[in-house]
Amino acid sequence: MNKLIKQARDLFKDAGFDHAICGGYALDLFAGRQLRKHGDLDLCFYQQDMPQVLQYLLDRNWPIYGREGGWDELRAKQFIFYNITNASDPELKDFGFWAVKPGGWMEMIPLPRASAHTFLYKNHGFKDDEFTFIELAFNCKEDDEYVLLANPRITRHISKAILYADGVPYLAPEITLFFKTDEWSATNAYLRPKMITDFQAVMPLMNDEQRAWLMTAINHAYGGHTPWLDEALMGVAYPEGCVV
Repeated sequence: MNKLIKQARDLFKDAGFDHAICGGYALDLFAGRQLRKHGDLDLCFYQQDMPQVLQYLLDRNWPIYGREGGWDELRAKQFIFYNITNASDPELKDFGFWAVKPGGWMEMIPLPRASAHTFLYKNHGFKDDEFTFIELAFNCKEDDEYVLLANPRITRHISKAILYADGVPYLAPEITLFFKTDEWSATNAYLRPKMITDFQAVMPLMNDEQRAWLMTAINHAYGGHTPWLDEALMGVAYPEGCVV
């Protein structure tokens, strides 16, 4: 098992709230091998637990930085982060978060002539043996359903949304791939090649029901295929007899 995943497991094993590996590392756990190089480690939590999650990390000396809105909006502000010290602040519900330990490969730089709590960042190059950075993602749970925060109509039963590999929880591949189909991820010069690689590597490994859920979710969200999704699917080599 990857070193960062082991360290993340150890950090949250007694946390008292649910968590799961997401992003590219979740696809590795599903596939049972590393599919490509990664740029960071992502973990997902439930939005209901956000104050507890943030406070848990702060109590363990993980500085938290938040930004307003998603990557695909508020372009002028998307690289400006705020140092989070009050985990219970209700205004944080629409923030995205990084937990960034000092001295790691991601450096937070105070903005000159600005608020003492605003930062830019400098990426010194991801180091997959250095557990000093976590991107935090939040979605919702309603009864036994996993609810996608950005698309509340799209849900997945918890038993299918969160899977396990050697006791490590991770987000199911169909949900992970769905998150990669938004326009920002699929057209961004850095993220687009990852999206295509992930689709072509993982789609053949999923079962028919997982693939059906993914395509239904895409239809709900976008009303059908998009040019970038068609490009990703074009190179998929499906196993004989599978349903697409």
